[in-house]
Amino acid sequence: MIQLFYDDESKKWSQRSTYQTLYWGKEQLSLPPPSTRSFKPIIKVNSSKNALRPLVGILAGDNSNYHFSGNTAIFTSIQNEITKQGGLSFVFTPSSIRKAYITGYIFDEITNRWTGYRFPYPNIVYNRIPTRKEENSRLVKNILNYLDKREIPYFNKRFLNKADLYQLLTSHDELKPYLPDTELLTPEILEPFLQQHPSAYCKPSTGSKGHGIFKLEAISNGYKYSDHEKTLCFDTIDELSYYLQPKLKEVYLIQKAVRLCTHGNYRYDFRVLLQKPYNFWQVTGIGIRATEKNLLTTHVPRGGRILSFNKLADHSDEIKINQLALSTASLIEKEGLFVELSMDIGKDVNGDLWIFEANAKPMRFDEPLIHQASITSLISAFRTFSAY
Repeated sequence: MIQLFYDDESKKWSQRSTYQTLYWGKEQLSLPPPSTRSFKPIIKVNSSKNALRPLVGILAGDNSNYHFSGNTAIFTSIQNEITKQGGLSFVFTPSSIRKAYITGYIFDEITNRWTGYRFPYPNIVYNRIPTRKEENSRLVKNILNYLDKREIPYFNKRFLNKADLYQLLTSHDELKPYLPDTELLTPEILEPFLQQHPSAYCKPSTGSKGHGIFKLEAISNGYKYSDHEKTLCFDTIDELSYYLQPKLKEVYLIQKAVRLCTHGNYRYDFRVLLQKPYNFWQVTGIGIRATEKNLLTTHVPRGGRILSFNKLADHSDEIKINQLALSTASLIEKEGLFVELSMDIGKDVNGDLWIFEANAKPMRFDEPLIHQASITSLISAFRTFSAY
C-alpha cells in the first residue's frame, strides 16, 4: 500500500511505502518519502511495485461554474478501480495544462468533493471532452497536437460524425446490407425519399442523445412532422420543405424508419458497448432500450426505459449482434485510436439487424454489471496503450 502526500506550499508530492523512491508519469518523475513536516495523506494506492502505473489524465470540459464538466460518475469509478490496481487517475481541463505540470482533480471520499493538485504529464489521456463545439476549439486541438509531440497517447480521438460514419460503413460490402437507406436531407431529396419510404427519421449529423431528431411521414392527405414536443401536418411537400428550412442550416440525415421488434406497447433496440482492453475488440455488454411506440427515440433521457436483455433476446441474437458490432468497430478504428464505442443496433419484425448509430464517447450504462465491466476494461486499456 502506498500513501501519497501533497505539500500545498511547494506544490510537490511525496509518498510513504516500502520503497525509498517511487516513479510516476510519462517522464517517470520521482516520488520521494515525505519530509519531516507533517502532511495529511491525500490518497492511497494499492501497489507492490516501485512505480505508480499508469498515471491516467482524464480530459474533461472547462466549466466557468465548477472545476470541470463531464461524467463525474465515470470519472469516480475509474479512480476507485485504478487505485486498487496500482495506478492513479486525475481529471483535468483544456485550460489547466502548463508546460511543466497539469492541474488535475481527484475525488476525496471523506470531503465528498473534487480537489485540485499539480500532476506530472500522464502515461495516457482519456478524452472525455463533453461537447463537439469544445472539442473543435483551437485550444483543444492545440492540446491534442501537443500530446502527440510529447508522444502521450490519447483516446478516444474525436466524436463521430453521422454523415461521415454512414459513408464509411456503406463503403464496406460486408456492412452495407445492415444500414437503413439514408441520404443527406435536402429540399430536393425530400419528396422522392418519402415516396420510396413513407416513414423516415431525420437526425443532425453532429447530434447526440436524441437531440434534434424528428420524424416525417407521408400520409393520405399530406405529410406529418413529429419531434419530441409537437406534431404538425402539411398539405404539400413545399409547405413541409419551407418549415424545415431553418433546421437544414445544419447537416441532417434522413433515414428509412425500420419496424422494430416490440414488447407490449414498447419498441426496442440494442445498446452495445465495445471496448479494446488489449489489441483486439471485445463486446463488454449489451443492453436493451425501449420506448413507447409513439415516441421518437429509445434514449432514456428522452423517455426510454431499460429492459432485460435475457428476457427479450436469445443466444442466437447475442452471437449475431456481437459479430456485427465487432465488424463495425474494426472498420471505425481505422479512423484513429478508439478503445471504446457504443452502438445502437435494431432488430426488425423479420428478425434482420440494422446499424443505427455508433458513438465514440459512450454514456454510462445503467446496468450495474455492464458499468463495472466497462471500468475494468478501461483500466486494462490504459495499461495496454500507455506510454512508459
